[in-house]
Amino acid sequence: MATLVYLFWAKQMNLPNTTILLKEWLRLSEHESEAIAEKEWGMLNDLLDQKSRIKALLEDYSGDDFSEADKLLVNELIMITKLNQTLLQSEMDIVNSRIQNEDRSLKTMRKVGRIYGSQNGNSYWHSYS
Repeated sequence: MATLVYLFWAKQMNLPNTTILLKEWLRLSEHESEAIAEKEWGMLNDLLDQKSRIKALLEDYSGDDFSEADKLLVNELIMITKLNQTLLQSEMDIVNSRIQNEDRSLKTMRKVGRIYGSQNGNSYWHSYS
């Protein structure tokens, strides 16, 4: 709903379509940063979908259709996108580290199970309790 209100307002301000789309992309990118920081992965996916639709709309324009102000917005979008990529990579590194720790724990538990578990059908766990 906020997007529709913004787009209506932007049209009233007589902004070029490219500027309207880029500003909306920037707004979504800022929310993307928040979604990553808050680990709101569903919201992040929604934002990425919205940005993808804007990208498709922008592909209808040629380079001459973009103003100098648009080019500044593109530079800002590049910077915030790189920041978001860094934030997301950091979160992915944390998750990968947790997965590796859990994998090591699972392997250790399996080794313990093989060593103290049933050998020739007999379990030795009862002797250590």
